[in-house]
Amino acid sequence: MSSAIVYGNSAPVGKGKRITKDTPVRPANCYGDSKVQAENGLRPLNDDNIKVVILRPPMIYGKGSKGNYPLMSKMAQKLPIFPYVKNRRSMLYIENLMEFVKLMIDNEETGTFWPQNKEYSNTSELVRMIAEVHGRKIKLIPHCELMLKGMAHATGLVNKAFGSLAYDMTLSEYSENYRVCSLSEGIRRTEL
Repeated sequence: MSSAIVYGNSAPVGKGKRITKDTPVRPANCYGDSKVQAENGLRPLNDDNIKVVILRPPMIYGKGSKGNYPLMSKMAQKLPIFPYVKNRRSMLYIENLMEFVKLMIDNEETGTFWPQNKEYSNTSELVRMIAEVHGRKIKLIPHCELMLKGMAHATGLVNKAFGSLAYDMTLSEYSENYRVCSLSEGIRRTEL
């Protein structure tokens, strides 16, 4: 299991970052670098007896998930308003990941893969969808980019949450369907 972090951080608020097959690996921190080193250490082990599959998933979410998703869920359940920002994020629901791993094993695959949901997410819409699952309405406030850009100078968490980081959908195509759950259904299953 590698990570999208091998391509560096999310783009700053208001900018896009689309990862394609030609995007170079450029980790921005020790964690990303450790993933690249692990990938490079494992690839030579690939042979007829050992099949090496490297997965570079985006943010994974599901029951008990860690990272940004639980924070967004808490905000969606408490805040009456939330900034609306146009961004694009690749995400992967845990059941979609499990199906993808099963297919890798069943098909004796080898190589590097970029699984993701069949639709992109948007941070603001994601928070709104989580609120809806809990029977809440949250008002999305437009024109917050300037304020968020200012806040991004104080903490990298702003760009991590509101910046863009998306895989080109062609990277995530596979010969069999692994996307057993949509973004909205995955949110519902995560929250209930």
